[in-house]
Amino acid sequence: MRRILVLSIIFILVVVTLIMAIPIPPKVKEIVSFIFVPGKDGKPIPYGTGFFVGVKLSERPEYSAIYFVTAKHVLRRPDNRSFYSAVFLRLNKKGGKAEMIRLPLSVSGIRKNVFVHKDSTVDLVVIPVSPDSQRYDYKFLPEDYITTKDDYKELKIREGSEIFFTGLFSHHIGEYRNYPIVRFGRVSLVTDEKINWGGQKTELYLVESASYAGNSGSPVFFYLGAEREPGTLRVGNPVLKLAGVMMGSFGERRPIQIIETAKVAFAISNIGIAAVIPAYKLHEILFGEELENQRKNIK
Repeated sequence: MRRILVLSIIFILVVVTLIMAIPIPPKVKEIVSFIFVPGKDGKPIPYGTGFFVGVKLSERPEYSAIYFVTAKHVLRRPDNRSFYSAVFLRLNKKGGKAEMIRLPLSVSGIRKNVFVHKDSTVDLVVIPVSPDSQRYDYKFLPEDYITTKDDYKELKIREGSEIFFTGLFSHHIGEYRNYPIVRFGRVSLVTDEKINWGGQKTELYLVESASYAGNSGSPVFFYLGAEREPGTLRVGNPVLKLAGVMMGSFGERRPIQIIETAKVAFAISNIGIAAVIPAYKLHEILFGEELENQRKNIK
């Protein structure tokens, strides 16, 4: 009996180790694009991350409408009062170097392509866009991977659930091609209360994974392995679902020496906790009335 127990424990440990050692699906990085915004001299500078998602057309389910998703603040001017009139997406070309494509932004009128949540505190933006798939090497995330509120309950998401995100690493974006970095972590807080971010309360959950400049707008994934539910062990590949969109890190500020370019200067230390906009907020935009009606008119 003791021998059987020991062998069972060894088997469980081996299975868990093997499952935890499974790398992320490499195709995940191919849904990501880097966002460049106009600098002071007009030259585009790397600023954030976005990714492509697809929603099936109800009349022709073999086709999908493609959207580009990022954090709303990435596309807003430094004064945060309005959106840029245009930004640039840096995409890898098939068999070649990366290339910039200009993405005009319009928040109203017949050319409106900037769609946001009805709740203004939700830091998300969705833009219908479909780069030439014959020219550019990118993929989109199917709608089935986007977690809804019901999915959160079924997957039993809680503190300790594993996550990873992939996006722009400002210290090395890639000289000739995009090279998204991947960072790993765990859910550190799930709460029914809204969390204060930048002076306003909004729905977020927190993850133990530091986010740095350029990561805003990155897709965050749940990567749930064998021990995703306490007291149980599931054998098989990890479950991959879109957890949400990276908003940024909480920082601790402390005054430092004042310099000439600013009235007050601060040293900001990353405390290793990042805020993520839940994926169900993205789902609410994608399947809201505006985009649903727009998809009905796609021939």
